[in-house]
Amino acid sequence: MEEVILNVLKVDQPIGEFYIGAIRSETLNQISTVDIRKFNENDPDDIAGIQRTLSKDRVKQISQYVNFEYATFPTSIVIAVDERCATLESVGGCEGLFRLIIRPYEGDDDDPGISIERAAFIIDGQHRLAGLRNLQAGKTFEVNVSIFVGADLADKAEIFSTVNLAQTKVNKSLVYDLYTYAEKPSPVKAAHEVTIALNRDPNGPFFRKIKRLGTATPGIANETLAQATVVNAMLKYLPRNPDKEKNKGFFDLFSRAEEDEDWKTEIFAPFYRENDTVSIFRILNNYFGAVQKRWPSAWNDNERGLILNRTNGYVALMRLLRDCYNQQTASPRVVDMNEFMQFFERVELKDSDFNTDNFKPGSSGASALYKTLHGAAIERKGNQLFTD
Repeated sequence: MEEVILNVLKVDQPIGEFYIGAIRSETLNQISTVDIRKFNENDPDDIAGIQRTLSKDRVKQISQYVNFEYATFPTSIVIAVDERCATLESVGGCEGLFRLIIRPYEGDDDDPGISIERAAFIIDGQHRLAGLRNLQAGKTFEVNVSIFVGADLADKAEIFSTVNLAQTKVNKSLVYDLYTYAEKPSPVKAAHEVTIALNRDPNGPFFRKIKRLGTATPGIANETLAQATVVNAMLKYLPRNPDKEKNKGFFDLFSRAEEDEDWKTEIFAPFYRENDTVSIFRILNNYFGAVQKRWPSAWNDNERGLILNRTNGYVALMRLLRDCYNQQTASPRVVDMNEFMQFFERVELKDSDFNTDNFKPGSSGASALYKTLHGAAIERKGNQLFTD
């Protein structure tokens, strides 16, 4: 590659000027490098570099994502181009529009050259770019770039810090709620629809208990669960790869089960494959209806310190659901409330026992509650559980 030519638009901001444009991902991969911040092996007090260590798991996830039909990276990859490799030419009659030419720098006896493969430095977006290296043959993926020409090390560090520290992470409940607008089926859309139906059912155990956007809904006082909490636990019982399933939904292939799919593990998967979210809703309504009937005060009250209708209680109960379901049925079906009630009648805990003194806040408390309920509710055959 001798040179790369981009049409770019100049942007003026307090830190200085930069340029925005678009480039094919394979081209950007060919001309860019990263500088991982790490210790000098010979001097532990000497630390150099800017970027975080590349996460193999994240790259693997992105590598799969970029090959889906709905893949998009609308936010910029931020790069710095050495000024010795960059030439900017104004485009006549278009204010602020330039042609950026990136070439190798030949250098001289006192100044080593720069190959075009090292002309650009990735300030932000290394994981996206690494994932795009695994784009399937024949596919094209352009990315938008913000380009700083001649940024020094201090500027690069400042930009990296600003991009990664100044952003507020989006509430996951809000992200899930946006699936209201999704037209194609996916596990997340199914879980969201069931969650909303549970929250709206005036005769059900979840009526007005779920914070759809993760924060209190104006005018409603007894919400104890965030939508993200409800959806996340439900997703564990739906087909296991939500992104892959979402992509299958684009081609109306959601009914096609995976080879290793096991309904005893992913208990809601058979209903999802039939586009039958009503049955998932009924199972959850029946199961938690039995919880509400067995411990009405602990489930209905919003008193501080009670945990059954909050995150720890819900997570523990959802974990127990699969055990109860598998012990009650030999095939996928809607298990009714009375069938679930049999399990909870074996548990000797009183309403007042579901408190933070007995079950501490956090994952350890949820795990302790699950083990307590499981030990009492699930029958054993000799030393083996029926659900083994």
